[in-house]
Amino acid sequence: MATLELKNVTKIFGDFTAVKNFNLDVKDGEMIALLGGSGCGKTTTLRMIAGFTEPTEGAIFVGGKDVGKIPPYKRNVGIFFQNYALFPHMTVFENVAFGLKLQKLPKAEIEQRVSEILGMVKLFGLEKRYPRELSGGQQQRVALARALVTRPTILLLDEPLSNLDAKLRVEMQVEIKRIQKELGITTIIVTHDHEEAVSLADRVIVMNAGQILQVGTPYEIFDHPNSTFIADFMGFSTFIQGTMGGAAVEGKRPVTCSGKTIYVFAEAAEGIEPGSACVLALRSEHMELVQEPGENVVEGVMEAATYKGHTTRLEVTGCFDEKIYPAANEYIELEAEKPVMVHLPVERLCVYKNNA
Repeated sequence: MATLELKNVTKIFGDFTAVKNFNLDVKDGEMIALLGGSGCGKTTTLRMIAGFTEPTEGAIFVGGKDVGKIPPYKRNVGIFFQNYALFPHMTVFENVAFGLKLQKLPKAEIEQRVSEILGMVKLFGLEKRYPRELSGGQQQRVALARALVTRPTILLLDEPLSNLDAKLRVEMQVEIKRIQKELGITTIIVTHDHEEAVSLADRVIVMNAGQILQVGTPYEIFDHPNSTFIADFMGFSTFIQGTMGGAAVEGKRPVTCSGKTIYVFAEAAEGIEPGSACVLALRSEHMELVQEPGENVVEGVMEAATYKGHTTRLEVTGCFDEKIYPAANEYIELEAEKPVMVHLPVERLCVYKNNA
């Protein structure tokens, strides 16, 4: 399809900078997720790619061509809006065919292409229904088919799964990824959901205050965020203050946390000087309840237990000055002041400089 480049793109609204010095190269057929909270600039970036919003500075290239002066309807960009934006008075067929009719394609070609794309999104046989006669998931598939039927060079998805229930979200994640790979279309998806981003994208871009904080594979972003801000956003539950120890021994460095010694991989602590304040971060599912003492095993008291179906999330005090939140892959009933031992696996610990 096409490569996409954003070079030093900035957008300023009055005295507010929505996007600042945004640089990105997207390979042909790659799916990129713009991930961040509300107001971080991800939707503004999407709108600039589509041509709905003009950059204050910088340039956008599609297939090596500067598209800054090309209006939206000539950019051959497929757009999937958060609210689907289906025409209520049109049938499924008419909604999907709308863009093709604007292109004044022959009737036979329109019918063929609409039929093909409806089959791809598993809506064949529903051509004569109106949006009000469809489920939320079916409406979403219509919107996706309408974005794809024009065979765009770039596909833009704006919070595509935000209005669906949990089961449909999972189903549509699978469908979107399947269709995107089948068509090989260069795709940008905007989302605030970190699980959605890592499930769909080839690369994830984490944004905040209009700037890129980290770019990486889903694995890198999910398991190795480069700051405590991103770790918190990506669902890390436990943050422990500490002081970095001295030289590495057998590839590990000691960190003193509330008087206890916790070992981290030297590679994870690279660049943190001995005696410096640091923060250790862990996901709940990466901590283990154990029965025997050992390296990186701390003792505490279970103060709360929340059963979540596939896991029980615990709140444990007494290990450090901070609470920790391990998760067990079983149902655990809360017992008053129950003592527990928790293992903090060295390979799962992320380490950050404490710049507070």
